[in-house]
Order: sequence, then structure tokens, then C-alpha cells
Amino acid sequence: MLLRLLRYGLALAVLGYASYLDVKVREVSDWVWLLSVPVCLALTVLEVSLGGVMVQAVLVSVVIAFGLGLILSYSGLVGGADAKALFLLSLAVPIYLDGFPVLGDLLGIPVIAVFCNSILLSMISPLSVFALNITDVLRGKSLFRGVEVSVLGKAVLLFTSRRVSLSKLDGSLHYFPAEALVKENERFKRKPLHFVDAEADIKALIRDLKENVELYRDGVLASPTIPMIVFYTLGLMLLPLGNLILLFLQAIVNLYSAT
Repeated sequence: MLLRLLRYGLALAVLGYASYLDVKVREVSDWVWLLSVPVCLALTVLEVSLGGVMVQAVLVSVVIAFGLGLILSYSGLVGGADAKALFLLSLAVPIYLDGFPVLGDLLGIPVIAVFCNSILLSMISPLSVFALNITDVLRGKSLFRGVEVSVLGKAVLLFTSRRVSLSKLDGSLHYFPAEALVKENERFKRKPLHFVDAEADIKALIRDLKENVELYRDGVLASPTIPMIVFYTLGLMLLPLGNLILLFLQAIVNLYSAT
């Protein structure tokens, strides 16, 4: 029990520090993982040798985290630090602490629970963006002025983008461009960017916009960004409760079955 608690506390501290770095400078040093992963591995191996955890549970946790991190990283949905954080979690919490989860987890695999909890918590961001955009619309502001976008595209952008000044986008680590210039018939058109790779060259995208600054005097579409590792940290904090998404789905199924 002590070894599990120690690993949980270590993982929480490491992810908290990595979140701070990712928010502050948009980069997490490899030393964060090079120092923390071996320590978690050593503590886990020690617990396996003492019979506190089955080696199969550790292998399942590591394989799932490695595969998930690989898929998310290559698809551009998360950055390298986010994938490494999942690997750290797989070693730090291959099984739950004794007496947990409080609310339950059908799968019983903590790293999946942390990931699911983080996805649930990340929904706060688009909902907040939507609320702010609707407030702007009610005040008579136009989010899409000058941008050629379909009705469906507008619905997506309402949840993902804000109109900010080009200077604010240029000097910020917390926004990604949500539009780009496309040359058609010898003229430039402003087109939405619904997805920007987590490892994309943001400076290059902004540089292209600045070359046509006259088109953005009324602002530019930009997506507020919060590093996924921040949500991993929060998801880890909620781990003692269990897998919240599965619990929610289970509650819906039970409600449907009862009617």
C-alpha cells in the first residue's frame, strides 16, 4: 500500500510540474521523464517482487498506455509530452490503491480511467468557448466576418474558436490559429482550420497571416489551447473516484433498463 501511495504521489507531482511547464513555456523537458519514469519503474518492480501487484497487471497497463499514446501522438491529437505522461501513469498506477475506486470502475485499469476522466474534464474548454461566443453574438459581434465557412463549420467553430487581434495571437502561447489563407483565382481567401496538429509549426502559421495583416484588422479566428497534460493531472486527482465516463454510461444504461 505504501509503495502504491508513493507512486501515486510522485506521478501527481511530476504531472503537476509538467503541466506548469507546458502552460508556461509550451515545452516539457525530457529530463522530467528521464528522471521520473525509472523511479516509478523501480518502485513498481519492487512491489511486484514483494507480491503486492501481479506482473500481468503492469504489462496490461503499460501496453495500453504505450499503444494509446502512440495512436494519439501520430494522429496529431496530443504532443510528445502527453504521450510520455501516459507511459509514466501506466507504471505509477498499474492498479488502484486499496479501498479504491470509491464509485467503481468496470475495467479496473487506472491509466484508462485517468484518460477517460481527462477527456470528460477537457469538455469544459469548448463549452466555455461556446458560452463566450454566444455572449459576443448577443452583443452584436461577428465571429465569422471575412471567413468563408459552411454552416456546419460555423457550428464547430463556435465551440473551438474566438476572434482575437492578430497581435494577441502572435504574442500568445495559449492560442492556435483557427484560420489560414488559401489562394484561389489569384486572390486570397480566409478559410477555417478545424484541426491543428499538436506538433504543428504555429510560428510559421502566424507568419503567413502576418504577411497579409491588412486582412486581419478586425481580428483573426484563434483556438484557445490548454495542454492535455493539464487534464491528465486533473484526471489523476479524480482517480480515487473511478472511471467517471464509464460510470456515467453505466448510469444511462441502468436508467434505460429500468424504464
